[in-house]
Amino acid sequence: MTPALQLGLIALALYLAAWGTNKLGISSIVGFMGIGVLLGPGGILPVFSGSDVIHLLAELGLLLLLFFMGLEFSIPRFLEGGRATLWAGVIDLANLVVGVALGGLLGFGWWGAAFLGAALYISSSGVIAKLVTERNLVAYPETERTLGVLVFEDLAMVVVLGGLGLATVGGDALQFLGVGLFLAAYVVLHRFGRPGLERLLSREGEALVLLLLALVLLVSLGAKSLGFPEAVAAFLLGMIVSESRFRRKVETSLASWHAVAAAVFFFDVGLHVDLQSAWRVLPLALLLLVVTTLAQLVTGFVAGRVSGLSARGSVGHALMLIPRGEFSLVIVGLAATAPMIVPDVREALYATVSWYVILSVVLGSIVFARYDAWSEQMGRWLRSPEARRRARERERELDAMRLD
Repeated sequence: MTPALQLGLIALALYLAAWGTNKLGISSIVGFMGIGVLLGPGGILPVFSGSDVIHLLAELGLLLLLFFMGLEFSIPRFLEGGRATLWAGVIDLANLVVGVALGGLLGFGWWGAAFLGAALYISSSGVIAKLVTERNLVAYPETERTLGVLVFEDLAMVVVLGGLGLATVGGDALQFLGVGLFLAAYVVLHRFGRPGLERLLSREGEALVLLLLALVLLVSLGAKSLGFPEAVAAFLLGMIVSESRFRRKVETSLASWHAVAAAVFFFDVGLHVDLQSAWRVLPLALLLLVVTTLAQLVTGFVAGRVSGLSARGSVGHALMLIPRGEFSLVIVGLAATAPMIVPDVREALYATVSWYVILSVVLGSIVFARYDAWSEQMGRWLRSPEARRRARERERELDAMRLD
């Protein structure tokens, strides 16, 4: 199969996956991964296998995913939520502890448990934003709190992803010297390079697109050559660009590249999943989904109440944070290159997290479709006795007013 023919068939397969998931009302991530699993080397119809074309686009997809996540990251935006958002984010960190503990109990080893815990912890900003918009929930009070917690999770993942990323490249003195050089260069760029970056980003049309692709690839791969994880470098570059007045133009210019390359990245994740092995870990993925969803409901409700939301709003905040997605797959992608994780554990991580993401996105889509009814009903159950009494009195007053 020629590279051009392979690219055409991949594009057709991904189009059909996107079309099908759109009809079903679930995230396209599920379709992209699913088509990779079904048509990959270990699938039902092994049409595709790893190739230079897929590898190149998947690597670009990973870097653009992290770059766009960096564009959405904003410390000022996080600080706008004040103490309420901080408390909600700190309470949400309990889910990271739960994930690591589950990994240890299930025999993934310490490093495997660390990667698994990180993958189970972080909610999907992309999937949640899409579902919130589709269900017209933007104006709900709990949406602001949820967005604040997503930014907090991004902040936490800068630390977690950085640590896990460094673990994948080893730790001799020369590599850590390279890491220090990259971080020093990043600090200098952030402090003094903004005027020059603004001038570069003022370009228009294809000149801007080509410049941005060059920046993302060269900065990320340059960081990799110094021993710094390229995915984290792309995220940090996105953070710098997010502070530019051209941020929206950058997003628009790279939107098509981001959509296509990210689709291939999720497709490539599916290609690495052996269906026979995946079926064996499906019960484990379901168990993890049940336990982490219950933990998310508890921590989300507590965080909502502590940060001033009503019982219904607190339930809604917990429900909104259920879907996992792109960041979880990025983390398991890093695990695939971690030398300290044995191959059997690596394969189990890949298959388990892939199933987990698919199941959580499907569950999240179902939850958001019934969001108003479920958050209202669960909120009633969880109200304090005093709140329930006041609600009954209010209902009686309304009934009396209707009779009058």
